Amino acid sequence: MIAFSLGNIIGSGILLLPAVTASMAGGLTPLVWLAGGIMLLPLVFVYSQLAKMYPVVGSKVRFVNVTHGKVLASSVGWLYLIGTLFVVPIEAEASLQYLSYIFPSLWSNGSPTLAGDLVEIGIVSAIYFLVYMGIRTQSLSVNVITYTKLGILALYVALVGILAFHPSNFTIPTQSGTSTFLDAIALTMFAYGGFRSAMVYAGESKNKNQTGKAILIAFLLSMIVYTLVPIVFIGSLTPEILGHGWGYVSKMSAPLTQSALIAGIPVLGALFIIDGVISPSGASLIGAGDISRYMYALVKVGSAPKGLGKVSEKRGIPVIPTLLSLLASIVLLFVSPTFEQSIGYLIAAHVLGYATGPISLYVLTSNRGYKAISMVGFITSGLIYTWLGFPKTLFGTLIIGVSMLVMAMINRPVKPALWYVGYAMVLTTISVLVSNTIYEIIATLALAPVFFALAIKSAKGSGEVEA
Repeated sequence: MIAFSLGNIIGSGILLLPAVTASMAGGLTPLVWLAGGIMLLPLVFVYSQLAKMYPVVGSKVRFVNVTHGKVLASSVGWLYLIGTLFVVPIEAEASLQYLSYIFPSLWSNGSPTLAGDLVEIGIVSAIYFLVYMGIRTQSLSVNVITYTKLGILALYVALVGILAFHPSNFTIPTQSGTSTFLDAIALTMFAYGGFRSAMVYAGESKNKNQTGKAILIAFLLSMIVYTLVPIVFIGSLTPEILGHGWGYVSKMSAPLTQSALIAGIPVLGALFIIDGVISPSGASLIGAGDISRYMYALVKVGSAPKGLGKVSEKRGIPVIPTLLSLLASIVLLFVSPTFEQSIGYLIAAHVLGYATGPISLYVLTSNRGYKAISMVGFITSGLIYTWLGFPKTLFGTLIIGVSMLVMAMINRPVKPALWYVGYAMVLTTISVLVSNTIYEIIATLALAPVFFALAIKSAKGSGEVEA
């Protein structure tokens, strides 16, 4: 299960985001990644404890049903599912960007060419084929991919860190302010958010009781990787690149490949071109598999037709959701915005979903320390959500509002879920009225505890804990 979490955390984020965050925070980029990890740590702890309590398929949806009932569990399930639909197209685009470094005909003027579109469709189809082959094939593929890309990253840190490291790069000033620094922290959630996958697959693991431990280990390892790689990357940049300003760094199509070539290691550069396919493919495999498990969880809480949750005896997965997800992913290739914009919408959906975990743990545990960490995690998720900014916050809120309206027509009770849509609306309003100001933080810190208390008071779930 460590490989599942780590494989999803270290996907296209490691290939492209160090350059994106460097363009925003300059020499402070390693601190951005460290701060992002520290901020998310309380939430990771919360979910690791919940994973111990409910090691079942799609547990991130189902423990919400236990504490707050079907309406809220259904809304959260749809929020996770819709957000996760962006994963495979985003990862395919990341792969294409790296491939375009050696095949320029695949990319033109910031978007794929016709040939590039065909390659992306091929990548997406291959991912879903492996998922369709079943959990055993998927698990083996994920393990191989995860440890291969960790090996390549270890070589990068060691070799480039020795051969092409310029400490003076970190002293070059950036024109970005505090708000941009916070925006950069919010973007790191795209990478770090992969910790959740071990929970989604927990019910299929032979060591399901170790899921919580696996989540924590994978996350702490990822924090080390995501701190070291930006340090080495920024240290390797030449005066010619930085002479254009930090904003120019985000225009690098294959940042780690170019960094390796700067260090005079063409073999490592070639490995990163290969890794440009491997790393996103690992995260895509897990993300594509997540979708069918979320659908299974929605069926278990009574919010989707039973046929969508039918598990194939041969494949070990719900086949129909997998095929529908393939079609949706191909459509999203053509309608979703750029890489940076797409990950913002994905983060919005997932971070808003994270807010329910701390509430559930607070209700389910008698440990005072865990209760305190739950409240910290809840407030942290609110801060990150507002930092994403409008209209990304509106995206998450609309999913919640629409899904809750529909679910309220077919499920009861509704009252335990009302705090959630109110909370999402308040955070969205904050992101509109006082975005990029100190008042954004003050307002979130003041109002989040109020909704936390309302959520605890309204807890009245269904008690569903079947595997």
